[in-house]
Amino acid sequence: MKHFTLLQRAIACLFFSTCLLACEQPPAKKKVPMDTVRVEKPIAATLPESPCSFDNEVSTLGIGLVIAPRKFEVFNDSLLTERWTRGDMSAEDTSLARVCPKFFKPDYGIMHFVCVGKTAQSYRILINYKEVKYLPKTASYIFKTWEVYLLQSFGVKRLVNPKGDNISVQPLKTAPDEAADTLSVPAGQELFCPVQLQGDWLQVKYDCFYNEADNPHEGMPCQEYISQCKTPLTGWLRWRKEQHLLIDIFLMP
Repeated sequence: MKHFTLLQRAIACLFFSTCLLACEQPPAKKKVPMDTVRVEKPIAATLPESPCSFDNEVSTLGIGLVIAPRKFEVFNDSLLTERWTRGDMSAEDTSLARVCPKFFKPDYGIMHFVCVGKTAQSYRILINYKEVKYLPKTASYIFKTWEVYLLQSFGVKRLVNPKGDNISVQPLKTAPDEAADTLSVPAGQELFCPVQLQGDWLQVKYDCFYNEADNPHEGMPCQEYISQCKTPLTGWLRWRKEQHLLIDIFLMP
């Protein structure tokens, strides 16, 4: 019995030493699967420095615009796991002003966001000048390149001098070149119909019907009737310079 007791003590001592040694070892690091998706940190919401107007400055014009439906959702991350806000243009939604896109007129259903990138399931867009958010990439949200956006508009016109003297800040050129000859534009209110886009330049045709008292094409996209102008004045306008638009775009009749 005495030898058996000593053997038991030896086994107990060995077991205790093994446990103590195991406790002193650092915990094994867990292996993270290579395909683990990293969720982006939400970006803090900020209010625009000035009230949101119809056409708002943005840090970049991006690759085009995303047209939001009347009821839309904005997310903090590209995986759409964290909703930032919901918007409803068909209701008196007072929170829409903080979702300040490039073109903003919610009472007319206009919330058009500059798009700076796309993923398989989301559009990366800008609000409040340079704040990044995400919209769902579904059929309800329509993406248009700047070319398509301009060519499908109701027309464009040149920006005028901010002093209010109604003098255009840029000429109409015979070619997409600053050194090209300047064309004389008829007197009166002007409207141009976009024809084609070439880099920073937009070829346009002068809308000969725009100043008529009884315009037979009122409310129609200019592409549908501009061919009816006899020998229309055709030239080139620089539509953007760096990240600034140099034209007004008619999004509504």
